[in-house]
Amino acid sequence: MGITTNMHLSATSWIAKNAQDLGAHRIWIGEDIDLGQEIYSLTSASIVQSENVQVGTAIVPITIHNISTIARAAITLNELNEGKFILGIGIGGIQDLKKKGISLEKPVSALEDAIETLRSLWRGEIVTIKNAYFHLDGFKLRMKKLEEVPIFLGVRGPQMLKLAGEYADGVILSGPRGYLRDAIKSVNQSAQKNNRSPPYKVVWLATIPTSQTEDNKLAKRVVSLIIADTPESVTDKLDIDRDRIEKIRQAVEKNGAEAGVSLITAEILDTFAISGTPDHMIDQYEDLWKMGVNEVVFGPPFVGDWRKATSEVFKELEYRMKSKD
Repeated sequence: MGITTNMHLSATSWIAKNAQDLGAHRIWIGEDIDLGQEIYSLTSASIVQSENVQVGTAIVPITIHNISTIARAAITLNELNEGKFILGIGIGGIQDLKKKGISLEKPVSALEDAIETLRSLWRGEIVTIKNAYFHLDGFKLRMKKLEEVPIFLGVRGPQMLKLAGEYADGVILSGPRGYLRDAIKSVNQSAQKNNRSPPYKVVWLATIPTSQTEDNKLAKRVVSLIIADTPESVTDKLDIDRDRIEKIRQAVEKNGAEAGVSLITAEILDTFAISGTPDHMIDQYEDLWKMGVNEVVFGPPFVGDWRKATSEVFKELEYRMKSKD
């Protein structure tokens, strides 16, 4: 299950409290920069409310958080989650960072620095480091219990994917299916080149069950926004109608997301999101698992009677699994 800091607490609490009964393996918590709840507080609450379900962040941006606080929070959250917590980190959304006046300076190097710094701190070492995003001068964690926490990277782009293959315990991916295939291949090749086992792979796509007409319209609206924010370098590699993709992008930029709805086909919807009936959604999940994905996230937007829709999808998934056994 995926939740974000910008969701209502009533929704995130319901997900946490019902995750185990639904059959969810983990709850992933994404930070919407400067929106909604505070990421560590929400993660703590989710761990406490969900009891036996594993929890991870996807992601905490290193560009807006103190690196020593990230290190301390990860250890604390891991203890709360009985050693099952995963720290997902990344740079953060480019547009969100621009709004805060934060420019991207050597992001790949900064993320590599963050990984090395966190692991050094968790080993009890004294760390001195300075880059565009954080500065430590002879700093050491003074906590009674130090332990390394798995680090997953939420990344895009060839150099970031290569970094994930070299250093990360896991990678959190999002994007159209054609891109995901290439991204998985890049991560695996990087890991192989560095004599490492391939990192654990998580895919998080927009999730919109569409049992009703209005839900289908919302799904198309969401995908219109996703397409507008997806670089041409990614969409150009997809085996779909590129002219239509460009028309959608131009329509959204000119008149907003609603203008792109009529241009979204079923093929485009399936390329950029998980949507449809529970049966169709699970077909989409199975396609991702066949690509080599280890875990898929049932994530927002949550609209309409989403609690019922969520339960139906998980019931169908349980039925499929039992049938295969």
